[in-house]
Amino acid sequence: MRVLGIESSSTTASMAIIDDYTLVGEYTMNNTMKHSKTLMPMLEDLMNRLDMDVSDLDLISVSEGPGSFTGLRIGSATAKGLAHGLGLQVASIPTLEVIASTVKVPGARVGVVVFARAREVYYAEYLIDFIDGIFLPREVTPIRALEIEDLIKELSDKHIEKNNSLKKDADNPTELAKASYYLIGDGVWKFEKEFIELSDQYEIPKPIFCSFSAKNVALLGLSRYYSGDVMTYFQQKPYYHKKSQAEREYEEKHKHD
Repeated sequence: MRVLGIESSSTTASMAIIDDYTLVGEYTMNNTMKHSKTLMPMLEDLMNRLDMDVSDLDLISVSEGPGSFTGLRIGSATAKGLAHGLGLQVASIPTLEVIASTVKVPGARVGVVVFARAREVYYAEYLIDFIDGIFLPREVTPIRALEIEDLIKELSDKHIEKNNSLKKDADNPTELAKASYYLIGDGVWKFEKEFIELSDQYEIPKPIFCSFSAKNVALLGLSRYYSGDVMTYFQQKPYYHKKSQAEREYEEKHKHD
């Protein structure tokens, strides 16, 4: 089962091909938002170097968002175009789930923070399951848009509540379960100063350990395929979570029409 993973929801542009649970090839760049000029050349180069053709693919998997509005549209259009032309199904993967899947610690709770705009982030929590040799994130809380100050306060309060509970129940009150709770995502490093105050309460991996990777998009897509959670190219669409600035400005301009 050969799966093409596409990731373009942030500044990262990434393409990867897996054959079942083996990585065949991956191409990732993280220095530009010009995905319309990079994704297809990346795919062409990847295919040439692997001596493969797009007709060898069995499934297209794409990171659906939320994230960069432009990046999501480009990724979706690429996935839909390939799936339509090849007659393949599409797996549509929430971007925050893709990032959570970079944590390979069974039982870990992962808070994913993705930069939205200004001082706003997208946030959701996942629990890492380990099933049949596969790490799979399971959604614990839905994706929300929050001001960074509100999220920092929420995470700090949650840690205090957890510690108070552990002190009541644990045989050794000093053993507080810090190591099983991670905070990851580009929003963490976008607001690094704000998250520093949480670094003694949560594990915060460096950016390289929680990148936007098409390999993880492909792996999660393969899991979706085996569970029957795939769709046609026509059904796939980006998940923005909230309206774009252009849409908001248009509605504000015409709200009295």
